[in-house]
Amino acid sequence: MTSEAIHTEIIDRKTVDDIEIIQENPDNYPKGKSNIYAKNSEGKIVWYAELPLTGDIYPNPIQWNKSLNAKAKNWDEFYVDNQDTFTVSSWHSYTVSISYETGKIIQSEFTK
Repeated sequence: MTSEAIHTEIIDRKTVDDIEIIQENPDNYPKGKSNIYAKNSEGKIVWYAELPLTGDIYPNPIQWNKSLNAKAKNWDEFYVDNQDTFTVSSWHSYTVSISYETGKIIQSEFTK
């Protein structure tokens, strides 16, 4: 499954089960919309990744199959393996774990 970008250009993608999760370049991406979304095998958008704040965006690389360890004492312990989520940091300094299935934020940490 290889989808086309809807606004800018695709900078990362991963197929999970029957959906393709896409991260588009945040530069010139429409304000107020998540630049991470999922498409089904028919090419229809099934979800946009929830944003931690209105007007935020995800400029940082996705950490696939990871979630957050809120009790971490250092960066080496901050990400833990999780086959149900990916982790990404937002422009406004929130690092979030997002469900592959729903696009909803499962966990959020302010990491400035």
